[in-house]
Amino acid sequence: GRVALVTGAASGIGKAIATRLAAEGACVVVSDLDADRAAEVATELGGADTAVGVGCDVSDAGAVAEALRAAALAFGGVDLVVNNAGLSISKPLLETTERDWDLQHDVMAKGSFLVSREAARLMIEQDMGGDIVYIASKNAVFAGPKNIAYSAVKADQAHQVRLLAAELGEHAIRVNGVNPDGVVRGSGIFAGGWGAQRAKVYGVPEEELGAFYAKRTLLGREVLPEHVANAVFALTAGELAHTTGLHVPVDGGVAAAFLR
Repeated sequence: GRVALVTGAASGIGKAIATRLAAEGACVVVSDLDADRAAEVATELGGADTAVGVGCDVSDAGAVAEALRAAALAFGGVDLVVNNAGLSISKPLLETTERDWDLQHDVMAKGSFLVSREAARLMIEQDMGGDIVYIASKNAVFAGPKNIAYSAVKADQAHQVRLLAAELGEHAIRVNGVNPDGVVRGSGIFAGGWGAQRAKVYGVPEEELGAFYAKRTLLGREVLPEHVANAVFALTAGELAHTTGLHVPVDGGVAAAFLR
């Protein structure tokens, strides 16, 4: 019975989240920079009665406002928003350009802020409460090499969760986050070059990167898109109705990223 808008939902983690929410009975707005692919995913999820696709550049305030309006027109409102849109550029500090820094911060820090602001505006007007979930990263806590811009912006997102939880609680809007480890299989980000960059940093073949990540965890398990989707569902399905400001690790157990 929820109405959910998921950003970056045309592939990878976002698509897995949209798929799980739709399977659990939500109406889903599949938002993505690639409008055609967003529409294709919406069709896969069941078409207009279940899902609609919306093209949206989350770094553009006007586009974000229009996406929320489209969601309200399609399904009558929105009470669950997932900030998932993102990209990754892995470079050493001295090779990281201003464009690298600005692009990642525009999409993930500014983009999450804009989406959350418009979602909160709508939820407050609806006066029915709601959920905002951020897909952050274990890199918001863990300091690794050659990853300055991405890890810094993930830390920004992680603190947005706390700040908005503190501000929006009076409106019954809960704000929580999920901190995955690297999700290699099914990831548009990893397929788009991030995987090759991180494999080079760690000195392993790209095709073995997922297994490499798994070996460094306490459970020895690779993290897949559906595992992140499971956490989003757990946070928003109602059993944790008294929880806000929380980050849930979905990383197989990375001790260096334990929350402190």
